[in-house]
Amino acid sequence: PGSQLEQATPAVPRIFFGRDLLIKEGADYVTNNAQAFLAILGPGGIGKTALAQKIIDIEAVKEKFEKRCYFIPCDILPNVASLIQAMLQCLKIPAEEGKSQGEMLNDYLQLNARHTLLVLDNFETLWYSKGGRASVQTFLEKLFNFKHLCILVTMRGPDGPGNVEWYKLGTGSGIPPLSADAARNMFFAIAGNKYDLSEKTKAVDKLLKELDYVPLAIRLIAQRAKTSPLKSLLRMWKEGKTSILREGKEDFSRLTSVEYSIQLSVNLLDEDACNLLSVISFLPNGIPMWVDNLGNMLPNLENLDISVAELLECSLISSNGGNIYILAPTREYIQRKYPSKADETMVLLETFYIEWMRGVVANKSNMNKELQLHILNITKILNVQIGKMLKEEHIEVVEFLGQAPKFYAAVVEVIDNILVNIQDMNINQKNNLQFIKVDVLIWNAKWIEAEDEVRSIEEKNGLNHKNITARCFQKLGNIYEMQNKYNEATDMLSKAKTQFEEIGDWLEATQCLQRLGEIHRMQARYNEATEMVSKAKTQFEQIGDQLGAAQCLQSLGNIYRMQDRNSEATELLSKAKTQFEQIGDQLGAAQCLQRLGDIYRMQARYSEAIETLSKAKGQFEEIGSQLGAAQCLNGLGDIHYMQDRYSEATEMVSKAKTQFEQIGDQLRAAQCLQSLGDIHRMQDRYSEATEMLSKAKTQFEQIGEQLGAAQCLQSLADIHSMQDRDSEAIEMLSKAKTQFEEIEIGSQLGAAQCLQSLGNIYLVQDRYSEATELLSKAKTQFEQIGDQLGAAQCLQRLGDIHRMQDRYSKATEML
Repeated sequence: PGSQLEQATPAVPRIFFGRDLLIKEGADYVTNNAQAFLAILGPGGIGKTALAQKIIDIEAVKEKFEKRCYFIPCDILPNVASLIQAMLQCLKIPAEEGKSQGEMLNDYLQLNARHTLLVLDNFETLWYSKGGRASVQTFLEKLFNFKHLCILVTMRGPDGPGNVEWYKLGTGSGIPPLSADAARNMFFAIAGNKYDLSEKTKAVDKLLKELDYVPLAIRLIAQRAKTSPLKSLLRMWKEGKTSILREGKEDFSRLTSVEYSIQLSVNLLDEDACNLLSVISFLPNGIPMWVDNLGNMLPNLENLDISVAELLECSLISSNGGNIYILAPTREYIQRKYPSKADETMVLLETFYIEWMRGVVANKSNMNKELQLHILNITKILNVQIGKMLKEEHIEVVEFLGQAPKFYAAVVEVIDNILVNIQDMNINQKNNLQFIKVDVLIWNAKWIEAEDEVRSIEEKNGLNHKNITARCFQKLGNIYEMQNKYNEATDMLSKAKTQFEEIGDWLEATQCLQRLGEIHRMQARYNEATEMVSKAKTQFEQIGDQLGAAQCLQSLGNIYRMQDRNSEATELLSKAKTQFEQIGDQLGAAQCLQRLGDIYRMQARYSEAIETLSKAKGQFEEIGSQLGAAQCLNGLGDIHYMQDRYSEATEMVSKAKTQFEQIGDQLRAAQCLQSLGDIHRMQDRYSEATEMLSKAKTQFEQIGEQLGAAQCLQSLADIHSMQDRDSEAIEMLSKAKTQFEEIEIGSQLGAAQCLQSLGNIYLVQDRYSEATELLSKAKTQFEQIGDQLGAAQCLQRLGDIHRMQDRYSKATEML
């Protein structure tokens, strides 16, 4: 009866986010085609019904069909006869004696040729009904023949019903989940902007991500958030998962319970498909490239291809780019209700991934891309199987993963699982795992944790194991080097090198020599650096270590770059980049690209610099190097600064600063703050500049970075000078000059600039003799360090002094 249809038709949702483009796309298709067949496809709870209601509510759709849009909820219709009856009721077709319902409908549609839109909602109920598909398909074929009749169908599955070409809304897998922003907006619109929640947006975002941004799940969890504090809500989700995603206490429907909605699809499966679904639900990444991998992963399961087709038809799995996967709410429910119980399956998955990892490591150039698809599966299987019994192969897989920095977070999780839970591991295995963990911590700029881990290895092994002691010295040297603690780094790496030489480990000894060369480069001791790195390169070549040789070539390129020998630097860095690419070392190649970008920047070849640094940034992001990406971002900010594009510079340097802070790199974060202060200074925004530079100076002092602190003091002095506060400027410049002179490395330029600024202040004050003395000293110092621009500026000012004193011949000569 009509009342049933009315009751089963949900209200048009008032709270609706993130679907504007899909609504427009659907409405445009329906209005611009004389006969439209629109399919809104996807899993339960994805918002198909709501989307259909919003499309038919668009003004253009209403104009085309006037009042001839009919919404039919098919989930209450068991067969074709009931569908025909429902259509007669919607169309208000009166009964005629001597005619069947099918004939009455047919006559009506032939006589009434005005545009009509039929919305068949939840059509899978009929399509998969026990009465069979043939009668449903025959009826649909008859409807398709009425050229004025448009049909909008919503259903679970990858395709619309019948033999007609449907316009499928959304992606290849149907309607996608919401975006993170739309999911958050929907959550807060339902839950209300309670202080408790808006203050904890990060926790809410994490919860919504765990729900895979599925609209029904978000609506139901948001309803609970109205009465439950966030902490309680998070605990409920952790403990109850999908069982809490429901509304009311009984008589659940597909709109009031996520589990009810999922179970409707599960009820359609045969045993083989159900078994496969259980396994896929265990795998967070699903089955990547399933056509190639599924048979190798699960040789114990039967009828795999048929089962995949069945799961896709029921929208219990989604397909994208050849990968099949399950959305989070379905995955959680299936794992709880239909867990995969076969130990044999776990062993097969473990065996598959061990062999798969060996193959991936053999082709390093594609390693990150391949691992991205499988990493969550690998770590989950590893953690489960390690809990049963640790195998040599598990350690082997961890060592493989240790070669992929992008996935270091996953590596640490597995290592900690082993170290905490496995007691009967031999000391060598334990040491190797801890050293991998140290590398991960260094990569993530967690210096204190990395040093603590090394100290724990030292403590455990004592001083009797020369190899372990040498590796500890080496790791500590690397940690200190990354923090610019060059004396401590040199001491540790020298000790490590000596011990490696004593035990005949020439590869590790050579690596220490290379790092010592790098430290000398950072200290501007270029001759010693060149000698050490060249020697290391020769030794790597003799040992046959291509990676080490390429790294030395890269170091030599950087030494020439620091000496402004740009053509030689470019040649060596380009050659090193090629070698890194040939051996599949993406990090080395990206670093070379970054340094080439820096050279172009210093040569004022800005378009090439931007292109190169942007490319390097992309490569760093691809391999998960936040540090490299942030450095490129900072470099791009510097280019905009040099071109007086201050808003772009501010945006990029601010982003870089945030990234440095996230990885705990205090030095570079302070340098970004310093750059931001200088950008404000150049725009005459002196109060903001002063605040930022003062803050940066304090941060530099706290981490013992004297050069940065002196540079900030110099910039603050320039601000005072620009504001005609000469006495404060002179005091600050004198102090900054003294600080530059006390610093050994990289400070001559700063000292010369302070002399130049002091000379300029005295010149403005008509104190010509003092100005002449200071500017002459500054000119000499600029010449000594090869800064032609600084020297020329001083010469210009000295000429001005002679001109102001009417000494025109000398002024002419200088100018």
